[in-house]
Amino acid sequence: MDSKLLQRRLGQEIDQDLLAATQRLSPEQRLDAFLTHSRLMMELYQAGQRARESRQPKSP
Repeated sequence: MDSKLLQRRLGQEIDQDLLAATQRLSPEQRLDAFLTHSRLMMELYQAGQRARESRQPKSP
């Protein structure tokens, strides 16, 4: 089988499993997962900002 087809099938299986797992969560658990995700994304964004700032030449 083609490797792209295998990757696509694997991706679809993962998507289905993730959807099933989220549906088993209580509303409170979903909210907690969303909050955790948001915090992690903000940390990643801020780290990128700091990295970009450290690469820019300083103005005299």
